[in-house]
Amino acid sequence: MKKLLLTCASSALIFTSSMANADFNSWFEETEVAANVRIATDYQFYGASQTSGNNGNDNGASIQGGFDITWAEIPFLNGSIYTGLFAANTEWSLTTTGNNPTDYSSIEFTHYHGIAGDSIGSTGISWDVGGIQYTYPNQSSDAGAVDDFDYWEIYGVLGYTFSDVMFEPSVSAGVFYSPAWFAFDAESVHIPLTLDLSLPYGLGLGFFFGDLDVDFEDVNNGARNTAAVAAGVDGYQYYGVALSKSMLGIDWDVSYTGISDDDDCALTQSGAVNGVQCGGFIFGISKAF
Repeated sequence: MKKLLLTCASSALIFTSSMANADFNSWFEETEVAANVRIATDYQFYGASQTSGNNGNDNGASIQGGFDITWAEIPFLNGSIYTGLFAANTEWSLTTTGNNPTDYSSIEFTHYHGIAGDSIGSTGISWDVGGIQYTYPNQSSDAGAVDDFDYWEIYGVLGYTFSDVMFEPSVSAGVFYSPAWFAFDAESVHIPLTLDLSLPYGLGLGFFFGDLDVDFEDVNNGARNTAAVAAGVDGYQYYGVALSKSMLGIDWDVSYTGISDDDDCALTQSGAVNGVQCGGFIFGISKAF
C-alpha cells in the first residue's frame, strides 16, 4: 500500500510539473470536429432493440447522429481529450406487472467525455477512460412504478492491434459501471469484448460479446415489480458478428446479434418478455463528415 501511495504521489508531481510547463494555447490549436449520421433497420443497445414498439414485437427503423470532438492533445500521456454527442429515436416502454405500458420515451440523447491514447508507453496497448450520460428528455411524466430513465456510466477500455499478423486482428476489452442503472436504481457492470479483422477488398469483419449484470439487492420496490425483474432476471450475455464495407462514399454494414436468453434481454428495454426485441439482424448505412 505504501509503495502504491508513493507511486501515485510521484505521478502527481510529474503531472503537475508537465501542466505547469505546458503551453496551454497550443493544446487547442488542432481541435477536430467530426460529424456522423446513420440510418438502420433497428437500434440495439446491449443487444436489445430500442425501437421495438410498446409491446416489444415490432422492431422499427432508427435514425442516429452525433459529433465527436477532439479538444486537445496531451503529449506526456500520448493521448487526447475528447467529447462525443449522440442522439437516436427510440420506441419502447417499461411494463409493470399487472399494468399497462407506461413511461414512453421517443428519443435518446447521450453525451460522453474522456481521455484516450494510442499506446501505454511502448506497449502498443491503446486505452480509453471516461464517462457517459444517457438522457431521455421527453420521457412521460407518469413515472409511476419506475425511476427516471436517465443514468450515467464510467468506463475503461484497452485495445491492441496485431499489425504484423494476417488481417491485422484488433482486440478490445472494457468495463462499464453504473451506480444507478437505467430505471432500476441498481448497480450494473457491463463487460464488452471485440475482435475486428481487416479483410481483402476493404471488408471489415467484427465479432463481439457482452455480459451485463445488474445488482437488484437494494433496488426500489417499483422497479422490482417489472416483468423482467419479477421473472428473476439479473443479467444476460449477447454476442454477434458484423460485416462492413465503404463504397460510393458511404459505409455499409450488416450484423447479427444473439442473446443468451430472449426473456432476459427484456431487462434493458421492455417488460414484455417473450418479445422479439432481443437480437436479430440489422442493416445500416452511415456517413462521416
